[in-house]
Amino acid sequence: MDFMADFSDRLSELMSDAALTSDQLGEKIGVAGAAVRFWKTKKTVISLSHAVAIAELFGCSLEYLFGRTDNLLNFKPYPALPFYKRLTQIMADKKISRYKICIELKKGHGHFDTWKKGADPRMNIALDFAAYFGVTLDYLTGRER
Repeated sequence: MDFMADFSDRLSELMSDAALTSDQLGEKIGVAGAAVRFWKTKKTVISLSHAVAIAELFGCSLEYLFGRTDNLLNFKPYPALPFYKRLTQIMADKKISRYKICIELKKGHGHFDTWKKGADPRMNIALDFAAYFGVTLDYLTGRER
């Protein structure tokens, strides 16, 4: 599955339906219009927090935004939680250690340290975690509980 192509298609469709330009969308979510154009042309992988901002703006799920479902939204979304906080909650629920994740997903411990300090993962990493845990992207962010 080419998540960037699915995302680009869905983003373009949502923007067209809302009659928003890249610059207008960027202004609404706090990024430059050039960033939106890069996402639409698949030149840059969007961060999780920007994807959440887009999903919230358009009233859709992250699953929809990334082509993992054709349902626009099938739950009442909660505010997203900080990534590291939500990640550690899911790890505890599933009884999976940081060490095991680092080995099985080939993610360095430095990623965890960066996320703990508030950094945001790119969507390719968020998708890896959702698949690894067997959860939706919205569950991974805490939007779906």
